[in-house]
Amino acid sequence: MGRALGLDTPIRDLPLIYHRDYRRGITGVPMDPMRGERVLAFLLNEGWVRLSRIETPRPSSVENLRRVHSGEYLRSLDDPETVGRILGVPLGPDEATGALELQRLIAGGTIQTTRLALRDRTVAINLGGGFHHAGPDRGTGFCLLNDVAVAVARLRARGYEEPILVVDLDIHDGNGTRAAFAEDPTVHTFSLHNETWDENPDAVADTCVAFGAGIEDAAFLEILQRELPPVVRSHRPGLTVYIAGVDLLAGDHYGDGAMTLDGVFARDRFVVEALEELDRSPALAVTLGGGYGSSAWRPTARFLAWLLTGNDVRIPDDLTVALDRVEWADPETESSDDPFSWSFSGEDLAALGAGPGGESLLLGRYPRSRVEAELERFGVVEQARARGYRETRVEILPSSGLGPTVRLHGGTDPEVLLMEARLDLDRATLPGVTLLVVEWLLLQDPRGSTRPERPKLPGQEHPGLGALADVVAWLVTLCRDVELDGLTFRSSHFHMAVLARRHLGFLRRQDQLLFERIRELTRHLPLAEASREVEAGGIRDPETGEVLRWSGVQMVVPVSEALRSRLPIDR
Repeated sequence: MGRALGLDTPIRDLPLIYHRDYRRGITGVPMDPMRGERVLAFLLNEGWVRLSRIETPRPSSVENLRRVHSGEYLRSLDDPETVGRILGVPLGPDEATGALELQRLIAGGTIQTTRLALRDRTVAINLGGGFHHAGPDRGTGFCLLNDVAVAVARLRARGYEEPILVVDLDIHDGNGTRAAFAEDPTVHTFSLHNETWDENPDAVADTCVAFGAGIEDAAFLEILQRELPPVVRSHRPGLTVYIAGVDLLAGDHYGDGAMTLDGVFARDRFVVEALEELDRSPALAVTLGGGYGSSAWRPTARFLAWLLTGNDVRIPDDLTVALDRVEWADPETESSDDPFSWSFSGEDLAALGAGPGGESLLLGRYPRSRVEAELERFGVVEQARARGYRETRVEILPSSGLGPTVRLHGGTDPEVLLMEARLDLDRATLPGVTLLVVEWLLLQDPRGSTRPERPKLPGQEHPGLGALADVVAWLVTLCRDVELDGLTFRSSHFHMAVLARRHLGFLRRQDQLLFERIRELTRHLPLAEASREVEAGGIRDPETGEVLRWSGVQMVVPVSEALRSRLPIDR
């Protein structure tokens, strides 16, 4: 396995294409703007990618865009109403321009990806892209510009004559790409999807298979294994572009598939291995495609880690990646003239006082402007924008006996509350250890609506904001900045402990054992139902007859070695 693509080597030196502006996101469009950055942070932290191999793209030229899209259509994108209609959200002029600039930059990234894949006869990855619904004279489904079609058309204009294969395994139909090459027998468009979008999808070289809603691993892989190898053998591509969408996963916000992480990984491996039937090293350009939700980065990271190492590797939790991302993506430098860069004693922090002019400071140190910048840096604001909150506002309320409170509002209306975090310090729980205590944490999308497959959890009024790991990473960084030993909070609901378990451990061994036993006894239930049963009266342990109850358990993220050494070993 892996001979043609070099997967038998320990670590492959593959080019990745990424630009920090990829994280810009589009207000109201539910793609995670941090997806590519999370993947890259993971790969960099593991040492599988070098910063020197990260290629920074330039925006596609208008000349290249016009090789696919009509001039009339491109001119129509100057109208914010047109752009808003394609993206499904109303946009002002600046936002519409920003959305177009983002997709133009990503199109440039896919151009760069195909160029490097061909130059080195290797795998090259664009950490974005796959806007496959945009056709020659229209855009739809969040897609303004078809980056894959633009990259392929550019190659043809530059004299590249070998056959090209586009493998599109996003759960949605690659209708725009198929339309762009409907009359070109040298470009085979291969799309497996839940439903076909066009009434007349025929092209001279295409595979168009609709499998319906609820596709599971075995059924999808059977279709892929039946359909793809004959195409590879007959078309014999010199270049393959793979749109590796992950919106087939069960629970995706905009997909209706039922696949597992293992199934998606098996799919990705099969695509690569099918290309090994060729008698030459194939050039493979990968784009991310669809994936909607804050964990969409995980299957992509697993696939790219396999491409780089040849191994199926363990993907870390969201908090680890959030912290890794900040370490490399936006390193901070201390400035001697920064009035907030001094060190604080425990007494200074305990005061939780006001800054110059009476301004409320978080932990006696951070002004509102700094907190706003940190929430932007950690991606919390981007998650809010992706849910339609164009403007955000931070408010710091001074201590009223329970510690200061940080609020993130979705605009000027104080009723639109996205985040509320009440913080304090604790020196009493463990002698010699100072903890940053989260007395209260609310993360919500007050304009969002629940779905049958994602019912409300106990105590939940609105859907979540999808930024828990990013907020926890920010708070851990606060602990590091002011030399606290760790972050702690009380999990008042069982489901909160389940969700936070990926990020936090337990302060006491008996709490960890209680959690693990309740989790084991309720694993067959959906999380919302399990949490309701726990709160309704507890869970009876059939082995002991004891009723296990959840009454608020203290959880912790250790920062210092002093705290880490005092926690249960098997966290």
